[in-house]
Amino acid sequence: MENILSRIKDFSKKVELFYVATSNQKKEVHLAVAQDLTFLPDNEHVAFKSWFCKKTIENILENPNISIAIYDAKTDTGYQIVGRTVSKNVVAVLDGYSPRLEKIEKEYPQEEYQLKIKIINIMDLHRVTHSDKYLLYN
Repeated sequence: MENILSRIKDFSKKVELFYVATSNQKKEVHLAVAQDLTFLPDNEHVAFKSWFCKKTIENILENPNISIAIYDAKTDTGYQIVGRTVSKNVVAVLDGYSPRLEKIEKEYPQEEYQLKIKIINIMDLHRVTHSDKYLLYN
């Protein structure tokens, strides 16, 4: 397991963006894009920050299950982390940053969140035919 996590940690440092999928109780899926995925020292959690749109946060409140896709199109290499949100913390607020814009665009995110995700399992991710076999626990 340690070897797989080490490989994925190294890979994630080379990939600029990753994708976050959430869904609500109605099974409506929403995608978000984020940067700087951090594997925590316990090797059981990852964390990241983003100015998530409201739908991502609403979904996490309804359904903490989450999927994170780390993918490099040039090499057709990637991983999907299947996880569960264990904490969400506001780390920055734009309150009053642009009052005019805030009145016009109420749907724009006003808070930057840091999410902590418990890793349930990891799978390979490719464009070509591939297995959905779990890499950590079978």
